[in-house]
Amino acid sequence: MFVPAHPRYADAADADGHPVRVPFIAYELFDHPTAGMGTGTAAFAFTTRDRLVAALGEAQPWVATSIGPLAEAVGAYDATVLLDPRVAPGRHNWQPDDLAAYAREVR
Repeated sequence: MFVPAHPRYADAADADGHPVRVPFIAYELFDHPTAGMGTGTAAFAFTTRDRLVAALGEAQPWVATSIGPLAEAVGAYDATVLLDPRVAPGRHNWQPDDLAAYAREVR
């Protein structure tokens, strides 16, 4: 599955008290009318990268993952997974300038 997500970093300390950045992946959650009875929030999963790009645009960051771990992770937030969801055209979450700004932020 190709899932909208992006890397994040938490500032922490190692066992010796030295500062470290701990990387993790943040799945992006979306409001969606077919997301079910929970929060109305869903993680989108696409069966191909082309489908992800068609729905969310070329600038959308993503990760490849299995649907089981994804469902487990977002279920903790009372969210569901929608497979190849229909998304309103032109509502791209990320633009190329957003990616450039994000890259500068995490350096």
